Amino acid sequence: MHVPRIYADFNGLVCGVKNRDRTGVALDTFGSIRDLANSGLILREGMPLVAFDESDEDEDLEGHGTAQFDHAHGRWIVEFDELGIRYVPAGARDHISTFRCVKCKADFPHDLAQFRMDSVCPSCGADMALPIAPP
Repeated sequence: MHVPRIYADFNGLVCGVKNRDRTGVALDTFGSIRDLANSGLILREGMPLVAFDESDEDEDLEGHGTAQFDHAHGRWIVEFDELGIRYVPAGARDHISTFRCVKCKADFPHDLAQFRMDSVCPSCGADMALPIAPP
């Protein structure tokens, strides 16, 4: 089974939702939403995911876990498994220039300087933040 690898900002580490002794990371950044949308994914409870962040030129930080909605903070996190966070060889460093609508797959015109969570797809009207909509 292919487990999607999604960008997450590891500066936003939090406690797990289901297991407070585990570490998690919020999926609330442009990169997380873009990776989910480009993969055609809308988060659901228990969805297996691999979250990663670039550490340096040679390695990434990575954690395997499941998507959990943190109702107290109104956000999705990846709650890492018992292995927590680990260093892995760096993945591809290609600049991702596309942001596809999770519903119709049309390209969203985007500019990080103008990124807004309330943007909608000009083709189908879907919410740009649909991949991280609350359950």
